[in-house]
Amino acid sequence: MMAGDDNKRTAERKTVKKPVEFFVDADIIQAESVDLSSTGIRMTTQHPIRIRMRIYDDDGGFSEQVAELVWASKEAPLTSYGFEFGPDPEAE
Repeated sequence: MMAGDDNKRTAERKTVKKPVEFFVDADIIQAESVDLSSTGIRMTTQHPIRIRMRIYDDDGGFSEQVAELVWASKEAPLTSYGFEFGPDPEAE
């Protein structure tokens, strides 16, 4: 990595367009509000929000990953999310 490069990625990225399904585990997540308005809320959690996702291949197969939300960015009309893959607690 070059000096002054703010890229924090530890693995090479490739541009890939594949269908993805994701779902939040059925756990109840505790949070605390930071600020509140009539149109939304900002809140904090002790732990990252964990999801399970399926990334589909062209042949219809898929890989399943567990990931934690690490960032979100809204640029109308789309919202982008960054997730970091991690271990599957159900596999341990």
